[in-house]
Amino acid sequence: MALGLDIRGAFNDNSSMTAEQVRKAREKAPFKPFTIYLSDQRRFEIPHQDFVWIVPGGRTIGIADEAGAVEIVDLVHVTTLKLTGAE
Repeated sequence: MALGLDIRGAFNDNSSMTAEQVRKAREKAPFKPFTIYLSDQRRFEIPHQDFVWIVPGGRTIGIADEAGAVEIVDLVHVTTLKLTGAE
């Protein structure tokens, strides 16, 4: 069973997610897998820090899946980051 820790409170100020908030989750040491939830109900599992990056300019992020597909997401659409892991 996944442990869903809503870190939006720590990484969000009641508006859209910021590049710095995503960077903090990505660079947490040791790395903890997390899920990015979007306003259109999609979600992206981030099993390793190489699967997400901040696009220069800080307005968008890149998200890759294990098949190598890449999605570019405007941070205004990111609603929540949740840490995942075994209970």
